[in-house]
Amino acid sequence: MLIYRLLLLLKFVGVVLYGGGLVGALVATGSLERKRAVHAIASPGLVVTWTAGYLLTLQLNVALTEPWVLGGLSLSLVSQLALVAMATRERRTVVGALLAAVPFFCVLVLMIFRPRWPGVEP
Repeated sequence: MLIYRLLLLLKFVGVVLYGGGLVGALVATGSLERKRAVHAIASPGLVVTWTAGYLLTLQLNVALTEPWVLGGLSLSLVSQLALVAMATRERRTVVGALLAAVPFFCVLVLMIFRPRWPGVEP
């Protein structure tokens, strides 16, 4: 039980780091600050989140093919790619911000509600 709680805490820290990097990249006024927020905060946060999430699936015996796991991985990758694309450009755009923020919000929803395949028992 202690390992589960520690992994949950680690995943939470990763999500907070990623969210902080995302917000930092969105509010940064300069290109250098945006790059720093993405590459020094958000990217490591995503690695921590993915690693802790994978270890949690092993701990809980949850298949990586669950919709909320696949959705979370896919949407977090979309969000990260949008952040990296935004960091490489001199200007932020509304579309770029939405492509980074909306998938991140959807990942949070998936992590909380954990939809499962119909007819499959936990």
